[in-house]
Formats: sequence, C-alpha cells, structure tokens
Amino acid sequence: MKSVLRVLFVALLASQGVHAQITLTSASYPSSVLGTDSLKVTDSPSAYPVLAAAANGTWDMSVVTDSVPVHFLYRVAAGAYQYADSSLYDFGGFGYQGNVNCNITSAGIKEYGITIQQKAFSLASITSFTADSFVITGQNMLYTSPRTKIAFPATYHTSWVSSYSSDLNFQLSLLSATYAPNPGVARIYTTEKDSVIGWGSMRVKEEDGTPSPYHEVLQVQTMIIHTDSFFLNGSTFSTALLTFFHLAQGQKDTTYEQNYYRPQEVTALAQIEFNDAAYTQPYMATTHVQRLKSNVGVENILDNSAVRIYPNPVVTNTISLQVPAMMTGQMTYDLIDINGRSAAKGVLNVNQSSATITLPSAIIPGIYYLKVNNGNVEVTTIPLTVQR
Repeated sequence: MKSVLRVLFVALLASQGVHAQITLTSASYPSSVLGTDSLKVTDSPSAYPVLAAAANGTWDMSVVTDSVPVHFLYRVAAGAYQYADSSLYDFGGFGYQGNVNCNITSAGIKEYGITIQQKAFSLASITSFTADSFVITGQNMLYTSPRTKIAFPATYHTSWVSSYSSDLNFQLSLLSATYAPNPGVARIYTTEKDSVIGWGSMRVKEEDGTPSPYHEVLQVQTMIIHTDSFFLNGSTFSTALLTFFHLAQGQKDTTYEQNYYRPQEVTALAQIEFNDAAYTQPYMATTHVQRLKSNVGVENILDNSAVRIYPNPVVTNTISLQVPAMMTGQMTYDLIDINGRSAAKGVLNVNQSSATITLPSAIIPGIYYLKVNNGNVEVTTIPLTVQR
C-alpha cells in the first residue's frame, strides 16, 4: 500500500510541475570545464519577469526583448589552477584583460586572484608629452583569501561570506607633473555575501532568440562591496591625479546580483544586476546561451595541450596549427579579440596533422583566441598573442 501511495505522490508532483530541490556539490560538475561559453547581454529598458525569491519557482527570462549580440567567456587552463575565466577590467577608463584563477574544491568553487598581462597606454594625446604613459604591469594579483563563488553544499537557505583584498600594480609617467616614472598601487577591498534564496526552473532565449527549455536552477542572491584606495610612490593619490583618472579616494561600489546556477555549469544560466538593495529594479542580465537544448553537462572538448599553435606570440602574419593524427580533413577557425569580435575566420584544410593560417595584414597587436571547430563541435580554443 505504501509503495502505491508513493507512486501516486510522485505522479501528482510531476503533474503539478514540482521539481526536486537542487543541492550543488563538487560532484555536480564535470572533470573539465575548459572551453568557450557564449553569453548574451540584455540592458534596460527591457521588461523583466518577476524575480522574487521562491521555492519551486518558475522564472521566464525569455520575455526580455532587447538582447544585444552574443559575446564570449573564455575558460582556459591556468597552470596550478584548474581553470581561469578570461575577463575585462577597467582602471580610470583604461581597459585591460585578466584571467580569474579558479578551482572546484570539496568546499566550493574558489577564486584565488587574477593573472594580468601587461598593458601599456600612451597619455600623449591627453597631456601633449610624448613620454607620458600609464602601464598596468604583468602580474599575479592574488587575493588575501580566496573568494567563494559557490560554497558546497549549496542548497535552499544556505549562505556564505567572502572578504579579501588585492593590489593592482602599475607604473605612471607624467612629465607634466614630474612623475617619471613612479610605481603605483590600486588597493581593492572586497566584501561579499551570497545567499541561496530560492530554487526552481528557468528558461532564457536561445542564441537565435527562441525560448529554451526550462532548466533546474538555484537562485543565489549576491551583494558585493568594493572599496578602492590609490597610491603613487607610497603616498595617496593627489587631488590632481584623482581628477585625471576620474577616481575618488576610498571609492565604494556596491553590486546587487542574482545568479541562477544549474548543475554541471560554472557559468550561471542567468546573472541579473539590480539598481537597488531590495532587488526589485533589474537593469542588466547576462544569459548563458550555450548547451541549452538539453540538460547535459559541459562538453568535453579536446584539451588545449593536444592542439598547438606556433609561433605564439606571432610577429608575422602566418601561424601553424598542429593537431592529433586522427584529426584530418576540413575544419573551420575563428580568431576572436578580447571584446568578442571576430578578427579573422576561414576554413582549415588539415593535412598530416598540420595546417596553416594567414592572419590579416592589418591585424592589431593584442590578445586573441583561436577557436577551432570540426563541424558543429568545438575542438579547442587557444589564446594567441599578436605582436609587431
């Protein structure tokens, strides 16, 4: 009799669209998460669904109407860490790239700091002095303690807190102000609180704009407070320097987010940012438009070490691609800059495990990602540095 009642109860739950509550642990993720994720950003004034906390809630993000073109999140190998998310940052209007180093541990998904490649900016057009420059030096910007992106086990009503600081190092030369050159530091203090406030199912728009299937998600509410201080040659920034970079000493920025996480994916299905601490005024959403047609995990693409490009960095217009022996025939490639724009694309005719790519003669020096596909399957994505 009990078994019959249990069957009837399960059938009733299914008929009412009730799903099992989600708990995320380290076992919720595949052995490798390397690859490239496609994301879509929606800005206000789009209409948003109600995003209130809910148990067994249903959130339909496919109703948004003003999604802009897709951009990319590059998840690459990171030496001592399992992976790194390649992201863009800003200092006083000067943009630079960094790779956020991460591990999936038994305690949670942890971020340890940012590996930053050197980026130099000429200030001559602003100051009229040709030697004036601002250089963000190549560095490993370590957090004083790891940031917990998700604490395990993550389930309804759990919460976690992260608190850490980090230093961004730079060099500043301003002959007009007798700074020639001087070391500087932007010190960033961060506090963050995350709370699992709901669970249920969500759908978003596919890359082609059609609604995706519903996916089971955890609803995580996040508040992040960044407080910045700025130093040059051991002293705090002068008023003139703060004005020059459009900064404020002790500058504080608070971010209010909701992240909807599904099993198998370290990228949230949807990240919504809000204008207010009550989380009632959404103004921007980033949705994960990859692998939406089924609830399978991250596809195991070929590890970057199995495919090699050389030379890297490249100073000419020709690079060679070396692949495993079983991969011959015709493939395609797309060379993408750090802003997600395609700089070159074409067909690869792989012969005896190798192929050659000719870059555009006018390609701008910088960091790119070479994405190789075999039909509709991504083979690999490899960082490529172009120098002149």
